[in-house]
Amino acid sequence: DESPKADKPKADEECDENEEDKDYHRSDPQIAICLDCLRNNGQSGDNVVKGLMKKFIRCSTRVTVGTIKKFLSLKLKLPSSYELDVLCNGEIMGKDHTMEFIYMTRWRLRGENFRCQNCSSSQVCSQDGTFYQSYPMVLQYRPRIDFG
Repeated sequence: DESPKADKPKADEECDENEEDKDYHRSDPQIAICLDCLRNNGQSGDNVVKGLMKKFIRCSTRVTVGTIKKFLSLKLKLPSSYELDVLCNGEIMGKDHTMEFIYMTRWRLRGENFRCQNCSSSQVCSQDGTFYQSYPMVLQYRPRIDFG
């Protein structure tokens, strides 16, 4: 009466275990991002990338530019062959850059972007409160420009 199915764990048990192991980086520090479309700069009319309906997102600081590009391609319904550039302060970001790296090294307004949760003061707080990001980091996207 032994059947090979008896050795396999039930599908329900597998799902429960997998769900517990995966939090999809929800417990990571989060960052607010504004994804802004750089409008058509002298490129051909058929190469226009549209802006997002909802351009503000919140994600893990461990998210990479590559993941942001995939997100944009999905939301904008772009063909898989279509390539985008993602920029911060006019500088093209590499696909392996994390949001934390960009925020710490490229985002220029970062000194003004923190407020105390207790008293809303900027930078210096007598209440020793936790600081939170009050403005999103802005990333721009555009069709990839081939200079070669």
